Amino acid sequence: MYRKNRKYLLSTMIGLLFTAQSLQAQDSLYARNVIATLASPAFHGRGYAFKGDSIAADYISKEFGRLNLKSKTSDYFQSYFVSMNVFEQNTRIDFGANYPTTSFSDAMQIAMYSASVKGDFKIVPATDDMLLKTQKTSAFKNKFIAVDMSSDSMDKEVRKEWGRVIRNNLLKAKGYVVLKDKLSPYSPGAGTIKSEHTTVYIVKDSISGNLKKVSVDLDARFIEQYATQNVFGYIEGTRYPDTFFVIGAHYDHLGQAGRDYIFHGANDNAAGVAMMLDLARHYSLPENRPEYSIAFVAFSGEEIGLLGSFYFVDHPLIEMSNIKVMLNLDLVGTGEDGFTFVCGKTFPEEFEKFLFVNEQNGYPQDLVAREAAPNSDHYPFFKKGCKALFIYGMGKSGAYHHPSDTLENLSMGGYTRLVRMIVDYLNLDNSQ
Repeated sequence: MYRKNRKYLLSTMIGLLFTAQSLQAQDSLYARNVIATLASPAFHGRGYAFKGDSIAADYISKEFGRLNLKSKTSDYFQSYFVSMNVFEQNTRIDFGANYPTTSFSDAMQIAMYSASVKGDFKIVPATDDMLLKTQKTSAFKNKFIAVDMSSDSMDKEVRKEWGRVIRNNLLKAKGYVVLKDKLSPYSPGAGTIKSEHTTVYIVKDSISGNLKKVSVDLDARFIEQYATQNVFGYIEGTRYPDTFFVIGAHYDHLGQAGRDYIFHGANDNAAGVAMMLDLARHYSLPENRPEYSIAFVAFSGEEIGLLGSFYFVDHPLIEMSNIKVMLNLDLVGTGEDGFTFVCGKTFPEEFEKFLFVNEQNGYPQDLVAREAAPNSDHYPFFKKGCKALFIYGMGKSGAYHHPSDTLENLSMGGYTRLVRMIVDYLNLDNSQ
């Protein structure tokens, strides 16, 4: 348990009282403005098409500058490079009258690794003997292969083998049409690998007949060594300037697919960036200067494999050994049902501090601890030996990795309570 002597408990409670008073005016207006900005069409889903990530990074760096955060670089940027496939022009896939959808939708996805292709192509159904011809045929170089991977079509092992064939194009086809019961949440991670074929996923129940041909007009652009960036700023502590808390949030999202299909990413993770900036705004005020330094890091590359946070811990702008705790804010736009702390069971003493401030301030929320998991930007810090907690909200929001993830679909039900709880946590006597 997190124990304190009576003198410390009294000073802590007085400090929390002043904190609560100073945060009474705290509401979600600033956060809503930040989320509305980052999730707007002008930011192109904060992906790598149309340089959405760079537009977002520029916005965040200007906020850092406005708040007078200190920097370890001339522009708050920590640059690194990724390779990425993007769709910035045509994304038309026409199967004819049997399938009316012709672009990205809830019933059709184009795999992010897909290469440019134009023309009309015959569709041939997958057969079992095709799996015996991998790497030995060129019969499908101008054809699409339709693979029924719905739950009632093939057993698990065969489905797994077809997944390997499709991903690596072992049949050297022009492309694949994959029929599924439902589409998985869209993810851009596969776009980091260059490919020479195209894969289209469609919901089987949305087809009214057999697919026999497809007309494709897909413009893909694979960008080698695309420059992206983390955004880093900090507030120097009054007593322990060389020791840091780190508050991180990834600002990248799934981006824009073609001219019209935008993943806005309000909860994932404009909300986390908004909370990070809100905390920076609080601690930038002279009366709120912290005893320990606080670093604020907005990561890119999270959606494609935690690339930004892994780059940061491998090229740290502060000494990793001087980090007391890293708090990762991701999916915090809800919270009306409480908050989950990934790594809360791994670092119980830190989780218990949150339980303490939650109880002492009467915040009506459930806090749940989980084991460590590699599911967001806390994980590279954890792997480097830092204490790290990933906090996410429990409650209702729009669909995950879907264009409906907009501000209008966020409850913001626990936002203010979580901001206050984090401030209370950071204001504890963390020297103990």
